[in-house]
Amino acid sequence: DLVDVGRDVERRTLAHAVKLYLQRRILLNGKKTVVFE
Repeated sequence: DLVDVGRDVERRTLAHAVKLYLQRRILLNGKKTVVFE
């Protein structure tokens, strides 16, 4: 089902973003976001 696939993609994307943020590889500067990979 496409809804389930969409939820899974959102969950994985959020988990990856949180991981990068905790590793200090994402910087938030006002309205801008910088990602170091």
